[in-house]
Amino acid sequence: MFALILLPLMFISDLYKPVYVSLPVVLIFTYGTDRLVLSLKKYFSRKRPLVSVMGKKDSNPDMKHSFPSAHSANSAVVATILVFGFGETAWFYFFSVFAGVGRLLTLHHFLSDIIGGWIIGFLIGLLGVGALVFLRLNLL
Repeated sequence: MFALILLPLMFISDLYKPVYVSLPVVLIFTYGTDRLVLSLKKYFSRKRPLVSVMGKKDSNPDMKHSFPSAHSANSAVVATILVFGFGETAWFYFFSVFAGVGRLLTLHHFLSDIIGGWIIGFLIGLLGVGALVFLRLNLL
């Protein structure tokens, strides 16, 4: 959902100029967050609240672990970079809240999984903001 909103916004708005710098920063830090969260899920190996849907168990080993929430972490990293790196409105954090609440309602995560994902995403997002500031000072 974020991509449907973010990609057109990055090409239309002057906040994200030049896009050849801003888009890779968002993509690299989101990808890095996703890989870190996957590693943490395997390390903690916390079972999800719901391991079957409509009587069928998921055979994907990556889908059986819940801590931390990748949806929450990824949405928080993007929101943090948008708000603190590009000066977007803090309302973008509502996308992250919606992602977390949606994962709770569908019984894919515990509340601690969501909060852990938000914390990880926020911290990595701050690293992304730092990288963005560094690139702006040194490349532009």
